[in-house]
Amino acid sequence: MNALTAILVLGPLAFVVSPLALQAGPGNKTMRVYSARMETLFIRLDVNSDGRLDASEVQGRRGLSRRLKRQNNRSYLLLEDLRLQDSSPSGPRLKQHFSQADRDRNRGLDRREAKRIPWISRNFNVLDRDRDGTVTLQELWNHQRSLAPRQRLP
Repeated sequence: MNALTAILVLGPLAFVVSPLALQAGPGNKTMRVYSARMETLFIRLDVNSDGRLDASEVQGRRGLSRRLKRQNNRSYLLLEDLRLQDSSPSGPRLKQHFSQADRDRNRGLDRREAKRIPWISRNFNVLDRDRDGTVTLQELWNHQRSLAPRQRLP
């Protein structure tokens, strides 16, 4: 049973058994949901069902178009290109700014350190999800993913 058939037959249950959702790890629901949404989007956009997204299929999707442009030797995206490699935050710029602001190197920004990044300082209470007085890179990453628009089911 391919992924599209599984989604059509099983509906929401297909996400539970999806290999992409399982890859995200059993303990991280946010990552599983994100992975399932990306797989659904890939299937919906792959109009010719060739298992690839070319420029015409990602047209109008800025994030996917940028990702396609970053492919070195190909003119298409595969589902593996959209899969999460692990549950750790990515984004070199975010990591760089965060580590520069983290003066005591405890992998968290307190209110004083957060002033070095104005956006984090202004939104500190929202970003500090566990209310421990620090904003971690993981909390920033989870917040960033939560801002992604919800995808419609195919």
